[in-house]
Amino acid sequence: MLGIKYDVFRRAQSFPLVRFWWRRAVRFDERTGMLTAGIPLTIALFASITVTTVILDRQFELRDMRARTISKREASLEEEHRAMREFLKGTEDEYEMKEIPDSWRIGR
Repeated sequence: MLGIKYDVFRRAQSFPLVRFWWRRAVRFDERTGMLTAGIPLTIALFASITVTTVILDRQFELRDMRARTISKREASLEEEHRAMREFLKGTEDEYEMKEIPDSWRIGR
């Protein structure tokens, strides 16, 4: 009609092998829905697994760092206590039991 071709997009589908596989893929997708639903769901699944793994790894790393700093702090406190005990053991020999003078007492 008036010289207008109705197969405007026929040239874009000029490769018969591409046309065959495209139609086959469309038919497969209509039957199973794997391409329209399966691929996006798979991408979302892998993305969520990756994000969850990264978050959990960071949580465990922070917990481990916290435990290490606490154990370092406890070790340094234990070392300070040990040094203080050694210092106090040296002063025990010079200690004498004397009565506190009454002038120093607050209540009397």
